[in-house]
Amino acid sequence: MPHRDPNNDKVLIDPDKCTGCLNCQLICSLVYADSFNPARARIMIGGSQDKREIHFTEECTACKLCIEHCVYGTLEAIEEVV
Repeated sequence: MPHRDPNNDKVLIDPDKCTGCLNCQLICSLVYADSFNPARARIMIGGSQDKREIHFTEECTACKLCIEHCVYGTLEAIEEVV
């Protein structure tokens, strides 16, 4: 079921669409930790193939790079109403 994470409420997360490819973690760690290291990313992918768990760390800046590099539609930007 799609949900938001308290550390980044600008992203709607649908874990049922996640394949575990880690593109989101790789781009995040490259930009913010200068290495391809998913453990250093600000988005965390866990759980099993049947039940993915996706959350953001407190260091997340809501830059939306993870959304841009998610090819499965797991992450979706939430538009703010002004």
